[in-house]
Amino acid sequence: MKSICIKSVSEEKIGFLIELLEKLPINIYISNYRFKTFENLIIHYPSEEYVDEFYDAIASIIKKCIEVFYENDFIRKNVEKNYFYLSSIERNYIFEITKKVLELPDEKIGYKNDILKNSIKNYLLENKKILIEGFVNFRIKEYKELLEKIVEVSVFSYLDLITF
Repeated sequence: MKSICIKSVSEEKIGFLIELLEKLPINIYISNYRFKTFENLIIHYPSEEYVDEFYDAIASIIKKCIEVFYENDFIRKNVEKNYFYLSSIERNYIFEITKKVLELPDEKIGYKNDILKNSIKNYLLENKKILIEGFVNFRIKEYKELLEKIVEVSVFSYLDLITF
């Protein structure tokens, strides 16, 4: 049996994860408990078969959670910090262009999905628990750097559009 504990200070994030976990076509058992300040989502996988697929599925779900709850903030903060000299309207255009770029296939934008999913999966293979907020703050540097590059490409695209 394999077990993973996903911790968060946010009930909303845990609820989101539970919703996605319940849709998985694999046999897992889920329990959710609050200990002190953390919501704890414990996932048990009772089989010894297809363990790699189990970790892939859990990593994909956590990746989706990070994208939904954090990606827009990463992009906005990057645009605000690095392109503060542009007007707020221009920064909003850059944000929107970046979101459109992120909809492109992975091979065109640096394998963003693989980078994030592999970081999560590798972490889970070595650890039985993951604190979402801590992981986002300290373990996804490569993913954040790729987002910064995508924002930079969006800025150049925007500047090309306005000078055309």
